[in-house]
Amino acid sequence: MSRRAEKLRFSHPVFIGALAVLILCLSSNAQTNELQPGTTTGSSNLDASRVFALGMIETGNDDRGVGRAGEISRYQIHPAVWKAYCTSRDYRNPEVSLEVARQHWAVLSNYFKEKTAREPTDFDMYVLWNTRYAYYASKGFDPKRLPRFVSDRAQRFVNLVNRRG
Repeated sequence: MSRRAEKLRFSHPVFIGALAVLILCLSSNAQTNELQPGTTTGSSNLDASRVFALGMIETGNDDRGVGRAGEISRYQIHPAVWKAYCTSRDYRNPEVSLEVARQHWAVLSNYFKEKTAREPTDFDMYVLWNTRYAYYASKGFDPKRLPRFVSDRAQRFVNLVNRRG
């Protein structure tokens, strides 16, 4: 193969996209702490049960889901939020969307801890996920001050996280 052909092959957009996904996956796997059986995690960790619950409540785990406000991926992430974490536009790729979700989840968790000086519950995390930035803070991080539709949806998330079987 000529040098020019070799150069073109490795600069092709498909190759570059695949390489980006691979890097995201590797970085996601490196950042994920594997748990030993019987251990538990705080809600600030987007573990398997939370990943499943988040995807289910947002889109039924449909990678092609697009929300009314243009939210993308199975986790219904607003495009502006997505761009803050990732340059990929492969919104339907479950590995890429999971990496973006993990990054955003961590930012929301840290924000909550900074503002309240306590660990967020699953309920708190879903309210943060599902509402605009600083909305929950404007309610004093008090579930009793939330509209019923917000608290009902957050409670459904909690129920999905805690489901057995």
